[in-house]
Amino acid sequence: MKKKKPVKKGIVIAAVSAAAVIVIVVACVVSSRAGGTKANISYIPLQKTSLQDSISVTGTIRSNGSSDVYSSLNQPVEKVSVSVGDTVKEGDILAVLDTSSLSDDIRQQESAAKAADSSASLSFDKARSDYQAALDAYNNETAPELTAAKDSLSTAQSALSAEQQAYAAVQAALGSGKATQQDVDAELAKLKQAQQTYASAQQGVLTAKAQTQQNLKEAKSAYDAAVAKSSDKSGDIALEKLKKQMQQSVITAPRDGTVTQCNAAVGDVPKTAMFRVEDTSDLIVDAEVKEIDVGKVKTGDKVAVTTDATGKTKFSGEVVRVAPAATESPSAAGQAAVGQSSEPTFTVRVHIDGQNPNLRIGMKAKLNIVLEQKDNVFVVPYDSLVQKSDGSYVVYTAKPDGALYRVAEVPVTVGMETDVSTEVTGSGLQQGMKIITGTDGISSGQIVVLSTGSSSSGED
Repeated sequence: MKKKKPVKKGIVIAAVSAAAVIVIVVACVVSSRAGGTKANISYIPLQKTSLQDSISVTGTIRSNGSSDVYSSLNQPVEKVSVSVGDTVKEGDILAVLDTSSLSDDIRQQESAAKAADSSASLSFDKARSDYQAALDAYNNETAPELTAAKDSLSTAQSALSAEQQAYAAVQAALGSGKATQQDVDAELAKLKQAQQTYASAQQGVLTAKAQTQQNLKEAKSAYDAAVAKSSDKSGDIALEKLKKQMQQSVITAPRDGTVTQCNAAVGDVPKTAMFRVEDTSDLIVDAEVKEIDVGKVKTGDKVAVTTDATGKTKFSGEVVRVAPAATESPSAAGQAAVGQSSEPTFTVRVHIDGQNPNLRIGMKAKLNIVLEQKDNVFVVPYDSLVQKSDGSYVVYTAKPDGALYRVAEVPVTVGMETDVSTEVTGSGLQQGMKIITGTDGISSGQIVVLSTGSSSSGED
């Protein structure tokens, strides 16, 4: 009689007489001994539900809008106007640098630039005047040296003409016996001297013209140099640079956001980022997804985000970027160097929807990326599927057979799959029908006793 207790635990009977219970228990024991009945069979009631295929990864929450604030000036900090946690608007003053030495540099540069401009102006006026004078002298041939050379040439020409006449007269006198050969030779000598003087005067005019041309060339070069010097704005540029540095000495916020880092201290010369300003209302998470899964992830996939700090609260998000190349990590590079291999991962970026004050930059986040989801479908565990010899699938359902249940096959078509469950469709499926989940040793038509530990809600 002690062997009857397990059998009675596997049979659910409502509103029956004591005599009927005894008859059923005896029948079950006899049948079980004959090998025809399976006891303690697990099952689930078939329900329409949502089936979701997803992967879980982790990452760190950070801002989608972050700016580090630097200073290129070698000036100490005079004042810090904000601290970590302060909310700022674009253009708000974060810090001010000490510009006392910069002010001295500006005054000196202003003085130097003014003196340079005055000197350049005077040089330009003189060069322009000299060039105009040289140009007039060249065009009008009024240069003093050229005028003197022309006068010398005119005098030499007159002297040469007179000597030519005198020589002609003495030759005529020689023919009439009024002059001697000695007189002729003397006049010839004078004529040759006059010719030499005239030739020298001609050369003097050419030399004077060449000098006038050279003077014009030199005056033009000096004028061009003066023009270039007057156009030289290097002093002004240096002054503007100093003034720009003066403006840059006031460090302002580059964007709206919250100050999350402050490395500025009064008296220190900034060497690294002075501040970090981040938009704490626009958050993202970068997570590493394994190579085997990344092909399933796509832009637009929905994501459920949770953190240890916020407990079971789920925040919605969306995949906005999938890296086209694997992430290179120092550990992977080290393993490659010694001939080891590591599994590649790919960075997936998730944007968290809305503004969530409970989420903070730097929190570790768990991401459940939904790869595929179907709603209002029949879902069964993989273990409940039975593949027939022709490749088709069936599920076993437990149908009432007196006080026990008989196994029946229901043909199904497999749809969406996850690691543990699958969608099934078929004309024989009904809401609430009992689907046997442990199919080992089970066959269609067999009498079974269902496990009392399985859910039994739903209609038969």
